[in-house]
Amino acid sequence: MNDKLFNGYGYVYEVYKTRSFSKAAENLFISQSSLSATIRKIEQRIGVDIFDRSTVPIGLTEEGAEYIKAVEKIMDIENYFTSRVQRLEEMVDGHLAIGGSSIYVSHVMVPILEQFTKLYPGVQLRFVEGGSRQLEKLLSEGYLDMVIDNRKLSEEHYDSLPLIEDCLLLAVPKDWPVNESLTQYQMTLTDILGKKHLTDEVPLVPLQSFRDLPFLLLRAGNDTRNRADHLFYQYGMSPPVPLKVDQQATALNLASRGLAITFISDCVVHSMRSDRVLYYRLPPEDVRRQVHIFCRRNRLQNRSMQEFLKLVENTRLS
Repeated sequence: MNDKLFNGYGYVYEVYKTRSFSKAAENLFISQSSLSATIRKIEQRIGVDIFDRSTVPIGLTEEGAEYIKAVEKIMDIENYFTSRVQRLEEMVDGHLAIGGSSIYVSHVMVPILEQFTKLYPGVQLRFVEGGSRQLEKLLSEGYLDMVIDNRKLSEEHYDSLPLIEDCLLLAVPKDWPVNESLTQYQMTLTDILGKKHLTDEVPLVPLQSFRDLPFLLLRAGNDTRNRADHLFYQYGMSPPVPLKVDQQATALNLASRGLAITFISDCVVHSMRSDRVLYYRLPPEDVRRQVHIFCRRNRLQNRSMQEFLKLVENTRLS
């Protein structure tokens, strides 16, 4: 089969519609001589004359009429497929798989997720919690559409959208005696909600003041745990750690009940709003983290992904 028989059929069809080379050339924004030459090349390629140039207005030869019938069938198929693709592009349904740690899915993304599910009830959301390296592997293999993480992924392989900056704080049970000598460093829940911890209004707490007190930490491998270990190393500390947990929400709950001191993200504080602990500032370079949404670079995004990312860009997160 010669798959070039119908190359350039748009030129032929325009002449057929207008019954005029000059009018067709005007509509196609080309010169009449150029159009005539193009039609001649098409006729030579298929081996028959399409137009009867002896009539006014210009008509079709018998084979030309059959050519136009074939062209119209091709146009019908193209129109059908184009409209189908357009409908698919306009639909916002299917599945959207998002990976991240519970801190961001549960405490940061809630307002976006609530709004998205109301706007697009046909999209089924699936969440996968895990460590950074596990989630990156799932994203690279296509099992996840996007990942929320505070670890910077390769710009060569991933596109990123800034989501929020979070900041770790020290949370100390409110009734512990150690707080009595540290009043100038203390912040309440109201202070955190007012973002006082992001200013220099309150000085950084000397972490060694808590050297011999029990700490409640996340399990090894977590970014928050890594930063806590780094701070201990910097200050030459090795405090007792009676318990390790998987999630910051659990850590804050237990700290609020007087069990131990813990490191907590201001995102979790905003969500849980515990006023049974006092909060202390830590060195910004050690505790501030930029959180991004990552997607695989050069991957064709479906409509649900596009709308979700657009919603993220237009939503102001505190």
